[in-house]
Amino acid sequence: MNYKQKKLQLLAVGTMLFVLAGIGSKKPLAMILTASLRIHENGTSTRHSQEKSWCLQCVSMAEEKVRLTSIERRLTVAQKKLTKAYRLARSAETRKLIKDSLQLLEPELKIDKTEDAQLKNEAENSTERKEVCDEYWGNPKEGHVDFEHVYRTIPCDRIPITHLVEILIYAESCMQGEHLVHRIRAVYPDISIQMAITPQGVCEVLNGVQVHYGLKDVASTWIRLSDIQSTKYILVGRNMVEFTHYADLDRMLRVMNSLQVDIVGGAVRLEPEGRWYAGCYQTNVRNFTIRIQPGHDLSSHSCAYCDYLASPFLIQRNLFKRIMNASKMEGMMSFVDMFLHLAHSHNRDAYHSVACVDVLFHVAGHQSSRGHGVVEVPKSLWVPIASQWKIDRIMLAGVVEHTWSCEEVDIQCSEFVVAGVIAPRCCLEDLAYCVKAFLNLTAAYNVSAFTAEGTNVGAVKIYGGILPWERDADIYWDVYKHDLVRGPIANDLEQKFNLKLGPVIYNTEYGDDIEKCAAHYKQHCLAYSIQCNFWHVEVYGLPWIIADNTYGLENPTQIALNGLWTMAMPNPGRAARQRYGDNVLSHIEHWWTYNLQTSWTRWSNVRRGKFHSCPPEVPKHACLVENFLPYGTLQFQDVPI
Repeated sequence: MNYKQKKLQLLAVGTMLFVLAGIGSKKPLAMILTASLRIHENGTSTRHSQEKSWCLQCVSMAEEKVRLTSIERRLTVAQKKLTKAYRLARSAETRKLIKDSLQLLEPELKIDKTEDAQLKNEAENSTERKEVCDEYWGNPKEGHVDFEHVYRTIPCDRIPITHLVEILIYAESCMQGEHLVHRIRAVYPDISIQMAITPQGVCEVLNGVQVHYGLKDVASTWIRLSDIQSTKYILVGRNMVEFTHYADLDRMLRVMNSLQVDIVGGAVRLEPEGRWYAGCYQTNVRNFTIRIQPGHDLSSHSCAYCDYLASPFLIQRNLFKRIMNASKMEGMMSFVDMFLHLAHSHNRDAYHSVACVDVLFHVAGHQSSRGHGVVEVPKSLWVPIASQWKIDRIMLAGVVEHTWSCEEVDIQCSEFVVAGVIAPRCCLEDLAYCVKAFLNLTAAYNVSAFTAEGTNVGAVKIYGGILPWERDADIYWDVYKHDLVRGPIANDLEQKFNLKLGPVIYNTEYGDDIEKCAAHYKQHCLAYSIQCNFWHVEVYGLPWIIADNTYGLENPTQIALNGLWTMAMPNPGRAARQRYGDNVLSHIEHWWTYNLQTSWTRWSNVRRGKFHSCPPEVPKHACLVENFLPYGTLQFQDVPI
């Protein structure tokens, strides 16, 4: 391999690592490329200089070969790391970028072949007994009738399945439990079974089955079942009511070992209806919303990577006891909570779960309360999830959407109005309710009023929304209509909207004498604070209303604010830029959080501030630094593109 080829390969490694480190940052790029070129300087560039002075210094070819071998070894390490990154990456786009870079390093490199060869070599060199024997794909034509046995197992010295796996099940009656045990025994005659059952009565004595009576389908029951024995793995038979050879434990063990994943499940068939579902879902926790959507982005070995599995699943016993122990939920919600913690913990690397399309579990159908899929679960059963995760909305497949007020899911807005955090949607809805109440009443009583300051900025750059880190709201109104504001408008606020207009705050020595205030000051004459739940809306009485200036146009400008078209500055965008500077569309937190005395301080330019670190007690999905960029509004929308 010549000097130019080596340099290109090193640059390819540096470029790919730059992509992984974070696109858009020049510092990581400089650091990575410097490191890459340092490798080059230690090896290939040395070779280049030595070639020039070959005759003078008489450097041996053997020494030169050692240097080249060292470089090749480093390139091989880079290839292995990128191959692992390719296998673990969760985004299809990221996998494509990594694969393109691998092809730059070595055009003949094939990801799947590399993985298979690596696994084969590891297996051949290992002296330990295998947990499961390898398989190979036979001739599909030989199995074209039922396609049951095309994949064949290669005999090997392995650990017996009964020493590796125990099955945990739950039944609502003795009859149901006994039937399920007999079905399992038809496939795995000697495997250990732990069974929880609702009734207190004594069921039939079943060989190799330990029965636990009087238990409910809750997280603590599954933890109790997992505490009895000590096999490395357990099959958590949630909702399982039937059993066939399609629940292939060897296949799941093989996937567990080959893909190095943490949880292996499969498809589900509802019983007795017979309806088949893939059972693989992706989840997202963002903007105080949990989204659960069927489908997958990545797959390997006919197994889809999933954030949530609808099926029973194979998992290491110790891992299950650790992650399930945090849940206090009942039924299906305990597993939803468990998978959410696995996929969305910010304190460690995410765990990986897969659903293999050829593995099939038989679960309770729609005739049973246990047969509800995520879409069919009633809104009331989602409340514990919403409360624990501090979210106020859940969006499911299709058009199913559940929303709650802050009170319904025990969200305290005061916990989120701190530096480094965005406010929950329900809190911002409360603020919008107060703002729109005053604006609707001023419009009804023909009092000119418009949003200002940060409230105007929010409507401009969040496209009719409120800044996610807002602390209050600001409205200007025609102070010459003061009697209407402190009279019927104040009364209607209390009677119709359950809001209270606070005491008047005079800004000049002229009190209610608006004429004198207008003659001597170019600022508001007086103000009120509307008290509404947690928020305060500041409403300032101005002796002149620029929003009334139409510049010869038929009507004043209006701007959308949380669904309400309301009067605005003649050019809301110009007003925002003139007020806060040239980076008004970028993001910076409220001026209060920077310990400034006034909003007139030149704080709003994004080059002068950055997102604050997140308090440890706040849910990580609410943190600005961990989840959001200091520019762009799509990230705050309900449905990301």
